[in-house]
Amino acid sequence: MRRWLAAALAAVVVGGGLHLVLSQPRPEDVPVVVATRLLPVGTPLGPGDTELRHLPPDALPAGALETAPTGSAHLAVPLQQGEALTRADLRTSGLLAGVDDAVAVFVPLADAAVAEATGAGDEVDVHSPVDGAVVARQALVLQARTGDQPGLWLAVEEDTAAGLAAARGADPLGAAMLVAVRPPQGDR
Repeated sequence: MRRWLAAALAAVVVGGGLHLVLSQPRPEDVPVVVATRLLPVGTPLGPGDTELRHLPPDALPAGALETAPTGSAHLAVPLQQGEALTRADLRTSGLLAGVDDAVAVFVPLADAAVAEATGAGDEVDVHSPVDGAVVARQALVLQARTGDQPGLWLAVEEDTAAGLAAARGADPLGAAMLVAVRPPQGDR
């Protein structure tokens, strides 16, 4: 009887140790936000809907989020339990939470380095690719997108959005807009 008990205890200790070793993230793993349960389209993300896990980089979809979205983010697609959350999974209108009297517009950029160097909360001036005229002044950056189609989601007034569309449409080549990053309000 003692031998069986000792064998059972040894199995529990070995199994527990193996579980601890296998559940530890590897150095090359990266943090990613995943759904904790089935989340249907339109779900407003709240506490407990997502969690941070460490996964191998080659297992992640493009645009996987490393931190949970803030504000009133809503899903644009359904997510399965354990599925990684990406920027494309979120409704763009959620970016406008707390921003009054504005619409969100996407401004394509020719250089991904500009999008990489710009982040949410920055202010930019947008210039026409045709003549360099300022089309939007002090536009609030809601989100920067990098990759194949770099650009910025900006919060602007409706008439400014129309001006941005006209400036982009005036260029027969459809060139990306030019942006100038403004210093923070307190640094002026």
